[in-house]
Amino acid sequence: MKWTALVGVLVVLLMLVLSSVSVLAQGAVDQYGYNYTARLFNGPFGDADRDSDPDTYYGNPTDSYGYYDTDGNYHEILVTVAESQLRMKWSKAWQMAVFGPDGIRKNGDEKPWNASAWCTNHVEGTGTVYNVDGSVLYQGHLTILSTIRWVGDTSGYTNPIWGQFAVLHKVVGGQGETFAEIPTGFGAPLPC
Repeated sequence: MKWTALVGVLVVLLMLVLSSVSVLAQGAVDQYGYNYTARLFNGPFGDADRDSDPDTYYGNPTDSYGYYDTDGNYHEILVTVAESQLRMKWSKAWQMAVFGPDGIRKNGDEKPWNASAWCTNHVEGTGTVYNVDGSVLYQGHLTILSTIRWVGDTSGYTNPIWGQFAVLHKVVGGQGETFAEIPTGFGAPLPC
């Protein structure tokens, strides 16, 4: 009877180990919140840069976003990094352009950027939205949803970013009010 119980415990332990291996094979979340196999990040905003200070993003206590309104006026948004969460998802083409097939950044096997490369960002936290004249339009809880795509030539895009990329969709809201929606209706979903 004791051997039967021991064998039962060993079988349960073996099943737990095998299920853990299966989960790890699908891609584990690292200490910062990245799961490169699933192509997502979910964690404190300050951990997205993978440095030692979770209250800053690349050394800055705030992160700047912006948008052009329908009249072509630029509005700035500052998000407090220490008080914000970030969720990102990116396409396989984005992953291949950044990391290549071996998953290692900047080692020469990265694939060229193409129009299938996109990334979404969802920031939930505290921040400030500024009017064109620099006065405060809103301060408090913010939700920012944006979709960024590699477009190559950014002429014709009202929200270019990082040289060859454009913000295709952006919604900025706080406490029931929408401050920016580009384009109106937020557009169609992107392919994976």
